[in-house]
Amino acid sequence: MWIDAIIMPSEEPAPYRPSCRPDRSQVHAKALTESYQFRTAVLDYLNSHQLMDAVRWVSEPGSLPMVTLSCQQQVLERLQQAPQFEAGRSLGLSFTP
Repeated sequence: MWIDAIIMPSEEPAPYRPSCRPDRSQVHAKALTESYQFRTAVLDYLNSHQLMDAVRWVSEPGSLPMVTLSCQQQVLERLQQAPQFEAGRSLGLSFTP
């Protein structure tokens, strides 16, 4: 059975520290780079653990460090065990009665 899974980087809570207003274009460029690097890290993990045969689709990088996969349950379970990722199943919606 194919499921949709969402994977995000595992993070430690950081203390709040106000900063000056950065240039939005620099913030956006940094976010795009982080998203691309995170997607690469997820794909590297899947390849190194020989899980790509159980993955049907991988989302493209965006402006958030997040990857959506269409995959088998075993892939989600392995990603949930990896300390560098937070992984879960996305909620499927049906609009038919």
